[in-house]
Amino acid sequence: MTFMSTLDSSIVNIALPVMQRELAATAAGIQWVSTVYLLVCCATVLIFGRMGDTFGKVRLFQAGMALFTVGSALCGLSTTLPALVAARVVQGIGAASAMANNMGIVTEAFPADQRGRALGIVSTFVSLGMMCGPTIGGVLVAVFPWESIFLINVPIGAVAFAVGLKTLPRDVAAGECNHIDIAGAALVVPAILLLFCSLTFMAQGVTPMLVGMFIVGAVLFAAFVAVERRAAQPLVQLDAFRNIPFSVNLVTMLTCFAAVGATEYLLPFFLQDACGFPSGVAGLALTAIPFGMAAVGPVSGALSDRIGSALPCCVGLVIYAVGIACTGYLPMTAPLAVIVGGMLVMAVGTGLFQSPNNSFAMGSVGREHLGFAGSVVSLVRYLGMSVGVTGGTALLYGHMSALAGRPIASYAQGGAEPFGQGFAFAFSVFAALSLAGAVLTVLAARVGK
Repeated sequence: MTFMSTLDSSIVNIALPVMQRELAATAAGIQWVSTVYLLVCCATVLIFGRMGDTFGKVRLFQAGMALFTVGSALCGLSTTLPALVAARVVQGIGAASAMANNMGIVTEAFPADQRGRALGIVSTFVSLGMMCGPTIGGVLVAVFPWESIFLINVPIGAVAFAVGLKTLPRDVAAGECNHIDIAGAALVVPAILLLFCSLTFMAQGVTPMLVGMFIVGAVLFAAFVAVERRAAQPLVQLDAFRNIPFSVNLVTMLTCFAAVGATEYLLPFFLQDACGFPSGVAGLALTAIPFGMAAVGPVSGALSDRIGSALPCCVGLVIYAVGIACTGYLPMTAPLAVIVGGMLVMAVGTGLFQSPNNSFAMGSVGREHLGFAGSVVSLVRYLGMSVGVTGGTALLYGHMSALAGRPIASYAQGGAEPFGQGFAFAFSVFAALSLAGAVLTVLAARVGK
């Protein structure tokens, strides 16, 4: 389920041109098929995390899996753009319910000395889902109609739901809270929708309307925090953020996924536009990242069970920064094997970081707040990816524009040399952010002692 839900955040991108033609949609309209899924996940994940703590994480996970499967079927049966977007909303709600509670279930089911390894496997499938979307989507669209990218989820989801009925643990008794903060939910949903929507579309250009949306979202989020401070049974446990190691680990997770979002978005342009590789070759080369993560994730999780989370997190971020910097400064004439080698170093770094980081975040809260912690981890992951895409685009084309002395918004407008310099500049910034995350991890470990 974790793999399917993260896969569906990226698998549709490769099929958008085909969908646009067959549904007779505009370029702006078809983008909502991709965007609305991410927005709905972000806006509702905190609510489902709180509901999991209140009504049972397994119950919410299973309900989310069923809703995701139904939404996938509706997507595959859609014949108009509005129907497809509405079905993606259903799918996103189901994914949010499941993803808010999956790590909480794993944390409860495994003892502390096995938690890192178990969460490492979960993190591996998160990474695989995010990175394999374009590759799997490309294969399906090449062989079958575009509906196949959604309909393939239906039998897998049905089997997973049935297996879950037999294998998932029974929900433990709910905590003391049996009430959902309606006022907080009414504020946080539009706040996150506005913030994420504005950040997502700022990647295509900053406009006064997007800036206004961002400001309104920030004001609503500030009001949400004020309401939560006075609520008897808050939607979000703000006291958890007073735990400095927990908060610092969330910040380092944000920096890591911002770098993941930026590099994942910019690397295809580098491979195809700058280096001249065909799209099929570029897609195959990019699979080095998820497979590298898949190999390292469980190992790093097991390592954190033995020696703690701080050292693997720190080393992972340093390796990731080195990989980003080396890849960013590669010449456009570099052999494909060298480029893949740089991406593998990046994959090793992120794989080494993510599992221990998740293990620490989930292990630093009480059993009654595991749903909350899992939902915050998912939200930070989505936020980091969104900020990374927007920031990476702004850094790349902003630097190209500064070099040319005129606005540039594409590779064709700037040419090879400005693109190479802008690409190196953007990757340097995110390498520096990853190193800053490593420093924060060391400081948090010292404070926690």
